[in-house]
Amino acid sequence: MCASMPASLHSCNERNPMNDAGVPLAPAASSALPPAVPLTFGQILDRLFRMMRANLKPFLGIASVPAGIMTVFYGVMLAGFLLILQPWEHPNPAAMAMKMSGFMAVWFVVYLLFMLVFALYFPAGIYAALRADTGITVTVRDAYAKALQKAGRYIWLMILLGVIVVGPILVLAAVVGGGMFLAFAGSSHVGSGQLIMIPLIGVFYIGVAIYGILMGLYLSLAYPACVAEDLAAWTAIRRSFSLTHGAKGRIFLLMLVIYALIYAGMLVVELVLGIVGAMVFLVGLLLHLALNPWGFIGIGLGAILLLAAMFAMMACSWAGYTATFALVYRDQRLRMEGVATVLVG
Repeated sequence: MCASMPASLHSCNERNPMNDAGVPLAPAASSALPPAVPLTFGQILDRLFRMMRANLKPFLGIASVPAGIMTVFYGVMLAGFLLILQPWEHPNPAAMAMKMSGFMAVWFVVYLLFMLVFALYFPAGIYAALRADTGITVTVRDAYAKALQKAGRYIWLMILLGVIVVGPILVLAAVVGGGMFLAFAGSSHVGSGQLIMIPLIGVFYIGVAIYGILMGLYLSLAYPACVAEDLAAWTAIRRSFSLTHGAKGRIFLLMLVIYALIYAGMLVVELVLGIVGAMVFLVGLLLHLALNPWGFIGIGLGAILLLAAMFAMMACSWAGYTATFALVYRDQRLRMEGVATVLVG
């Protein structure tokens, strides 16, 4: 592949594009090469829309891997909650606590697996987006094959990102939790010391939210830099801190727009499902259908439709986010270095 080059030479990029197997690929007609100049906020959104439309199938195909795994997990957890905990029965507090502890342990293990999945999804999705930005369509297989070539590096990068973002939050949570324990332990009544903990908890949550958002913005270009410039994990993190200088507000607004669009679509789907569900319930009442089994069958079908909508929402969200990170990465390199990004390695 070509190395990074000055913006004035961007037009020479990929004259004879091929995928990793050496098969020529035609540029996407509706995703023409962008001008080798920095883009405005509106131009980035327009570019994102055009690129998503021209590469919707591969983008969603790549994003369907983490979305599918998460959807299956949520479905299994929901079924397990209903079948094992049986909330419709008279609850036994002690047994319920033990079962919930087991659920939390399973959730923690699966969360680690999610990190592994996303450690491979992000480079695959960003690689496809960076290639699509030059007019080249990448298949799902090619994208994940590229990610697997340096899986160890990408997994290590995900671990470092998790430590940077989550580590301080866990330490602060331990401090706040310890303070609450000391404040309430051995006390039979609520005093001024206990009352002071209430606003402190609110401050803690606000601080965690602000810290998480800021660190997410600082680290948002770590994977694009790691993929595009073939950087080691720590180097990619430092690179992201440098490239996001002066762009964090723009990145936040872009993420907010994508989230708002996806959330609005999900609300429409939920509204439609709610109306259909209410109509089916009313018909069931009029026909005097028994709750068992028809009511449970209806609930099961509703849950399946809701999980399908959740899958679509997650796939669209992650595809949009990774494509945006790739576009912002390219734009920041143009703004700060006058370089039109081309993949290295």
